[in-house]
Amino acid sequence: MTILILMPDRNVSEVVQALNVIDTDLEVRVWPDTGDKSDIEFVIVWDHPTGELKKYPNLKVIASFGAGVDHIFKDTDLPKQVPITKIVDKNLTRQMCEYVAGVIFNHRLRLTEYSEFQAAAIWAPKEARQGNNVCLLGLGNIGRCAAEYLTVLGFSVSGWSQSRKDIENVTTFHGEKSLGKAISDADYIVCLLPLTPNTENILDKTLFSKARKGAYLINVGRGGHLNEDDLLEALYQGQMSGACLDVFRTEPLPDDHPFWRHPKIHLTPHTASLTDIDQAATQFYENYQNMKDNRPLINQVDVTKGY
Repeated sequence: MTILILMPDRNVSEVVQALNVIDTDLEVRVWPDTGDKSDIEFVIVWDHPTGELKKYPNLKVIASFGAGVDHIFKDTDLPKQVPITKIVDKNLTRQMCEYVAGVIFNHRLRLTEYSEFQAAAIWAPKEARQGNNVCLLGLGNIGRCAAEYLTVLGFSVSGWSQSRKDIENVTTFHGEKSLGKAISDADYIVCLLPLTPNTENILDKTLFSKARKGAYLINVGRGGHLNEDDLLEALYQGQMSGACLDVFRTEPLPDDHPFWRHPKIHLTPHTASLTDIDQAATQFYENYQNMKDNRPLINQVDVTKGY
């Protein structure tokens, strides 16, 4: 039985090392040096080439290197009936909660503005922004944690999901028809959704038009959630006051993209939460053993939902 790491254009030496620390007898191969493809039963993937996974006749598990799995489902030629898993990591979740809270406080306290003023030697004190209502789109593991975290910090938190979720001290909405109502009073709209056919382009002109005028957008879901032209128009019209974006349709973001130099858009390079390699390796190894022993996999994805 062999594990294959299939993550093009990435240095995976630390992943290999972390797996070998757990079990020195593991056979780990790194794509494209696959050797005999019939040996491969467990594959760790991120942005693999379309159709590549069908080349392994004995493949039993496809493991995402992150919490997201949309990069797997982009492959229109996936092998049938092979289970897919994802990373669920408390450290990753904590990072995301801290990132979202940090962005909100940065915006409320005008810290980016003051950094720009400093560069120009401008002394211009301003009152902090007063918006306190946060709406989270997506109430999975990370969304639930973010809701609880922000509530403790004193924010008034609401959340929207496709299916019903109940969280103490959080007003929750579910279903497509309630989306507009969910965001209507929000000062901050935070996208934490998985990317599926139902959520692609969910951050569009229709949503922006239903938001409170001057709301601020934070997208830490996936680049495919955002209709970029619609956001630029909403910013131009003043419907949205600004945005912090951590994820993009094309990564790295092209040099000539208008987001780079837009005065109302703050960018970070997909760093809101980074996979902890040791934690990931531990979960991969646990599922590798589960596969060998015919036990249930942990963190298995519901392929009917796409997450």
